[in-house]
Amino acid sequence: IGWYPSLAIVDGNPAIAYYDLTNTNLKYVRAADASGTTWGTPITVDSTGTVGESTSLKVVDGNPAIAYWDSANKDLKYVRATDTTGATWGTPITVVSSGDIGWYPSLAIVDGNPAIAYCYNTSYDLKYIRATNTSGSTWGTAITVDSTGNVGVMPSLNVVNGNPAISYSDYGNTNLKYARATDVSGSTWGTPITVDSTDTSVGLYSSLNIVNGNPAISYYCDEVTLKNLKYVRATDASGSTWGTAIRVDSIAAVGQYTSLAIVNGSPAISYYDETNGNLKFARDVVTYIVLVSFQALAQDSYTLVKWETGAEIANAGFHLWRSTSKDGVYQRVTGFLIPS
Repeated sequence: IGWYPSLAIVDGNPAIAYYDLTNTNLKYVRAADASGTTWGTPITVDSTGTVGESTSLKVVDGNPAIAYWDSANKDLKYVRATDTTGATWGTPITVVSSGDIGWYPSLAIVDGNPAIAYCYNTSYDLKYIRATNTSGSTWGTAITVDSTGNVGVMPSLNVVNGNPAISYSDYGNTNLKYARATDVSGSTWGTPITVDSTDTSVGLYSSLNIVNGNPAISYYCDEVTLKNLKYVRATDASGSTWGTAIRVDSIAAVGQYTSLAIVNGSPAISYYDETNGNLKFARDVVTYIVLVSFQALAQDSYTLVKWETGAEIANAGFHLWRSTSKDGVYQRVTGFLIPS
């Protein structure tokens, strides 16, 4: 129980859609209070075959709704509750059923109607489809957003500067990519952009959100010797240009299943620590340091590193990183934080 969870606020209280691995069903549960200290009884939303993997929960036209993968029939499915809390649910709808389709659905509200980004599993294409009404009872024709190589894995759909946009993994080239529609409904799309290709394998488990007016993405770097959590933010409101990617956590193998949100005004990420089997959380905190001097002095068998600061704000300490070239991949050499 508890695979592929998706969290949303439903009628004021937190709620979760998830996959019941034991019974191979799609389930839903909602808290009995606004803080999530007590929870109601889980509800089986769909139990026809093996269903409920890769869930995405959103509030659609006032009621909770879930996009998910029907692995038995290899279809993309959608279901919406008949009330505002999710106590009762309507009949599941097969949104797309042509071929092996519907991996990693990401549900969002686009120009008033629900829309889903997903992976067409047969050819690894990135696809997008939008409902023709506000409840999602009928759906339009699927659009291919990117089909160059094996793309579309683990997409994240959001509205960026008024138009739908998707972050996703270019699995064939092991890059992080981003595409934004040229209109508010997503009927036409711009040319996909490679956001990060600096490491050998990046872009899995991406999560797209808006940070201080510009799109930003949290994602996983899956190199053999460098499995870590990364973050990158665009330099404009549409995501046409992007800044330099940041390694948020690189202690052991971390960064799978990322979820990016704004917490108390700053970007925050929840993610999985594979090495220790833990759930982790990181939040951006503005750190201010005035560096007065920094020296690296060669000794007989080691390098002595010395630095002095003139002022520090919200700084817990320091780590040292090393690279064999100025633009190369940096690796941390300190095993613990050097106190401030």
